[in-house]
Amino acid sequence: MLPSILDVAQLYDLQFNPRSFGKRETLCKCPFCKADSHPGKRKKYYLSLNTEDNVYKCWYCKESGGVIDFEVKLSGKAFSEVKQKYFKKRKKAVHLAYELDPYQLEIIGWKEYKRKSFKGFREKREEVLRDWKHFVRKELTLNYALFMCIAHLEGQPNRQRELLVWFIKICWDSPVPNMYERIQDEFLKPKSDSSEWAMEGTEIGRIAWKACIKTMDFELENLLIHVIYADYFNRENKKAHSRKERATQRFLLDSV
Repeated sequence: MLPSILDVAQLYDLQFNPRSFGKRETLCKCPFCKADSHPGKRKKYYLSLNTEDNVYKCWYCKESGGVIDFEVKLSGKAFSEVKQKYFKKRKKAVHLAYELDPYQLEIIGWKEYKRKSFKGFREKREEVLRDWKHFVRKELTLNYALFMCIAHLEGQPNRQRELLVWFIKICWDSPVPNMYERIQDEFLKPKSDSSEWAMEGTEIGRIAWKACIKTMDFELENLLIHVIYADYFNRENKKAHSRKERATQRFLLDSV
């Protein structure tokens, strides 16, 4: 049974407009854009909760959806985890492609395909899952590189704190469940136990860090740009190395 969207909002301590509380349209401060949290907007409540249809919408940032999606975004948990909280777990194992929520499918380009042809989606579920795993690895790799740059910023505690808050929000908004926790756990592991995506992220982070040091530029947007360029440079470097190896192998075979 689905929970009440009002109960979910109370569970996560949202700030309500007392005049509208409990009515068909209950208004509260938006926890996503926080545009109504500024001192000059004390009387503004941009997030609308429809208590009859169990849906929400922010009239400022346009964030919207149903009650399960609402709790997913507030909690940072996986869609499947929140869904299981209110519905019994299926006895039969379900293919992981079916567990992806609409937003996750949209990110990897499969949302409309599934909507138009579930049969076709079922036939291509392995391809869907492969695309999702590729996306997750890419997200973890690039954000691990960002985290590495922030973690190595010494002598600027206020700046480091600001960057960390910004980074946590990036992880919070990502469709990859528990991304910040996964990155933090990976960072604390011994190097010998590092995952492949963490090792690749470390390489990208080092390249980006050198660019930051060279320009002394640690602005939020520019730090992200450094990481994106570092990722491109790293991939091109690996391609060149791979081409060189293939050319060497061909030369050795031709020499035999």
